[in-house]
Amino acid sequence: MKLKISIVLSILVNFYIYSQNINTHISTNKIKYGEPIILKIEVKASGRDKVIFPFIKGTLTYHLELIEDKKDTLINDANHYIYTDSITFSAYEIGTFTVPSLPVLVNSREYSTPEYNITVDSMEIDTIKQPLYDIYPIISEPKTFKDYFEQYWVYMVMGVTILLVAVILAVLYYLERKKKKSGNFKDANPDKIAIKKLLKLEKSGYLIKGLSKKYYSEMILILKEYMEARWKFPATKLLSDDLLVYLKENKYVDEEEARDLSTIFQSADLAKFAKSRPTIAETKVHTEMAKKFVNETKTEFLNYRQPDEY
Repeated sequence: MKLKISIVLSILVNFYIYSQNINTHISTNKIKYGEPIILKIEVKASGRDKVIFPFIKGTLTYHLELIEDKKDTLINDANHYIYTDSITFSAYEIGTFTVPSLPVLVNSREYSTPEYNITVDSMEIDTIKQPLYDIYPIISEPKTFKDYFEQYWVYMVMGVTILLVAVILAVLYYLERKKKKSGNFKDANPDKIAIKKLLKLEKSGYLIKGLSKKYYSEMILILKEYMEARWKFPATKLLSDDLLVYLKENKYVDEEEARDLSTIFQSADLAKFAKSRPTIAETKVHTEMAKKFVNETKTEFLNYRQPDEY
């Protein structure tokens, strides 16, 4: 029986001690709209005691919003500690609101703080002493390239695509037109083209540099391209002897023209295989023979047009 009485007395003493060592204080119970209120909870205990203050997230109640929750520990002496929890909050609506009771754990035992009623008044505005100003018009912020791009990127992509397609079509049209013009000129004026190339060959300087082989190779190619355009057969793919036979059999050349071509071809073969090198004078004679062959075998085309008409 004495043991039970001792236990009960011990519990009552502990409760009395703890109830006397948990204090709460509120800074005010009446504020203006938006002013801060501080609720301070203070627990006096030893360093061995475990004190847990309430955890508040965001708001105390629907109308009371948390501003700051600051916890601290002060030491009076070796065996006495003061644990504090300063809760700063405010209200942004007019009326009377209740600060709820908050739980405090001391050595796993729960204690509750008292409830407080606070009144929130409207903010006084002195319209007589304070001057009134006109309402400033809304100033629109200038748009950046990013803003325009985000708004019109679809149209920009379509525009760039159309532009690229137009450029590609224009280039293809130009190349096709150039190809047609080049082909028409070549077909309509094979003799003029051949004479122009022979004159250019004479001014090339190959003979002065001793490049007889190169000179004759280009002259033979000019003559074969002329024949190919003039009579419409693959002259550039035939050997010199076969070409002469083909020209005679088809009566494209007479005996004198055939002899001139044969002379030119033989001199070209000699220059090519380095058995002998025609002199500059001989080469000039052969060039004149080539010009003569072109002029004697040329024909007038019905659909002839000057190059500047294209």
